Amino acid sequence: MIAAFPLSRLSRRALKFCMMGAVPLLVACSSESDSIDFAPACPVVEIPGEAADYYQYSGNDHDVTHLVARASLTRVVGSCEAGEHRSVMTNMKIGLHVERGPASNVNFVNIPYFVAVVFNGEIKSKKEFVAHVSFDDGRMQDLTHTRNIPITLPVSRHVHSDQYHIEIGFQLTKAQLDFNRAHLVMPTFHKM
Repeated sequence: MIAAFPLSRLSRRALKFCMMGAVPLLVACSSESDSIDFAPACPVVEIPGEAADYYQYSGNDHDVTHLVARASLTRVVGSCEAGEHRSVMTNMKIGLHVERGPASNVNFVNIPYFVAVVFNGEIKSKKEFVAHVSFDDGRMQDLTHTRNIPITLPVSRHVHSDQYHIEIGFQLTKAQLDFNRAHLVMPTFHKM
C-alpha cells in the first residue's frame, strides 16, 4: 500500500482546478464516438502502358514530318475524404505533357482521355474527357493538367475504398492503340 501524504492548501486548490478543467473535456469526449476516424484510403491509380502515350499523325505515315500532336501522362495528384451516405470522395488531376507536331496547322490540340473505376476486375464506370491545350506565343509544347475530376465511390462494412482501383489513359483509336502496342518498350530488369 502506498502511503497518502497530506496535500498543502495550494496543492489542493491546484488539484481542484485541474479536475474542474477536466470535467468539460470528459463530457465532450463522452458525446463523441468511441472510434477514431481516419481519412479513407485512396484507391490505387493504374495507367495501362498501351494507353499512356498519344500520337496523332496526318495520314498513314508515322514519321516526324507527319506528326500533328504527341502527349504523355506525367503524374496524378489527388486526395480522398469521407463522403455522405457511406461513400468516399476522390478528387484528382492528371498532369499532361503535350507537344505540337510539325504537321499541325492550328495553335491548339484536343486530347481525349478516360478515367475508369474498376472493382473486382470489372469496370464499374468509365468517363471520357477532352483536354483542350492551346499553344500561345508560338510555343511548341506545354506542361499542363486537367481540371479536377471528382469520383464518388460507394463503400460499406464489406466494401472498402482500397478494393477499388482507378485506371486512366488516353482514349485512343484502334490505329493509335495498335501503334502504341507495336512501339511500346517493355522495361527490363537486371540482377544487381
